[in-house]
Amino acid sequence: MTLIDHLSELRTRLFIAVFAWVIGASVAFYFQSDLLAWMQAPLPANVGKLTAFKMLEPFLVSMQIAAFFGLVLSSPIIFGQIWGFISPGLYKEERRWAVPFVLFTFMAFAGGVLFAYYVVLPLALPIILGFLNGEITLVLGIGDYISKIILYMAVFGIIFEMPVVGFLFARLGLIYSKVLTKFRRYSIVIGMILAAVLTPTADPFNFALVAIPLVILYEITIIVVRLAQRRVPIAEEQALP
Repeated sequence: MTLIDHLSELRTRLFIAVFAWVIGASVAFYFQSDLLAWMQAPLPANVGKLTAFKMLEPFLVSMQIAAFFGLVLSSPIIFGQIWGFISPGLYKEERRWAVPFVLFTFMAFAGGVLFAYYVVLPLALPIILGFLNGEITLVLGIGDYISKIILYMAVFGIIFEMPVVGFLFARLGLIYSKVLTKFRRYSIVIGMILAAVLTPTADPFNFALVAIPLVILYEITIIVVRLAQRRVPIAEEQALP
């Protein structure tokens, strides 16, 4: 296949992925009221209704909700297009991982979103909103709140993909468990920095809610990569760093 053919295939698969995203976003837009109520549920009971401070804010929030949950709904098709693009470079034995790859990438992303919603947010929001309690009247802007909730969900959805992506890269010979183990300390430091950036407050509790899953998922990724490379030929094992 020539470079032009690869670019043509990439264009086609990008079109399919974007089209699936638009369809998913349309479905999410139809259920935006239910999704908005679902996203407000983790708020503490003493917090009033969300408030819009700008004329276009309700519209922009609707687009944010539709775009994010449309991405979640269409992710199996998007991951399928990613697999379809890289599969010609795989061995015939490795192509049989198509269905598991699409299934587990979707489950990992959705699992990260649900972990953020059911575990992280109920623990983090009371602390974040509890500062200066009783000293101020708290009025939450809907745009600021929804954007941060989506950020939490998106970040955890992405980091939950680490084991799945690690398995794929291991099968392609792009990463090795020995390398991941060797650079574990540096990776943990980078994870701590990322957790500090994502944590909206400076308290150690909220920092730990982001940092601990990152470290655990990195260790799980090492195990998954090691298992994926059990059948690596001896010649490739000797080439490991």
